[in-house]
Amino acid sequence: MHRCVPSLAPASLLLAALATLAGCERAAEEAAAPAVAEPPPAVAPAADVPATPPPADVAPPEGVLRAYVWDCDGGLTLNMKNLYREDAITLDLHEGPRKLPQVVSASGARYSDGSITFWTKGSTATFERSGSAPVECRELRARSLLADARERGVRYRGTGNEPGWLVEIGPGTRLTYVAMFGEERHEFATVTERDGAETGVRVFIADTDKGPFKVTVSREICLDDMSGDEFDHRMIVEWGEETRRGCATAVR
Repeated sequence: MHRCVPSLAPASLLLAALATLAGCERAAEEAAAPAVAEPPPAVAPAADVPATPPPADVAPPEGVLRAYVWDCDGGLTLNMKNLYREDAITLDLHEGPRKLPQVVSASGARYSDGSITFWTKGSTATFERSGSAPVECRELRARSLLADARERGVRYRGTGNEPGWLVEIGPGTRLTYVAMFGEERHEFATVTERDGAETGVRVFIADTDKGPFKVTVSREICLDDMSGDEFDHRMIVEWGEETRRGCATAVR
């Protein structure tokens, strides 16, 4: 019996078929592979951002000082700083400064850390240490005013009588003049300073519409003509036709 045997495909056709098959398989693999995300573009470093400036100094409420000095029974003197923005105070004690937060009080202002309590009522106060009897205190107003001026950066503080006036030099180049027992107030942002004709004399001048406002401060003992209190400087204020003399303190 005669059988028909198919003839074999040429070798070139076989190679072409294999190449086509390999190309199809590679395309299928590439389609199934997840797309690779391109790396994000490089980001330039941010420019330096200046730090937020600290908040401007906030003055305490009207009539409240930044510092007080108290004379207490038994020869105890207490220097108190008023942390009015924190509702607290600090007291300088023999063991060091002590911070006392404000606590609830039926009257006055009461501060306590649990072991030390300081309770103020106007110009009087009570100091109490746990386990000890309370001690009564009285404000030393003149020293409180100087302590407050020191906290505000005042350099010289002068006062006079008939009618009452006040001059504060500082902080910086600022000069404040209060006259007529507080009814008249002037603030000069910039004053010039120079040496006086004699040793220990400083002269401060502010230009105004009424002419130069001149303050002369001399380092010499001065007695207040009403209270008799002793000061370490004399002060003369000259403005137009007005001349006033008083005593002053170098605030340190």
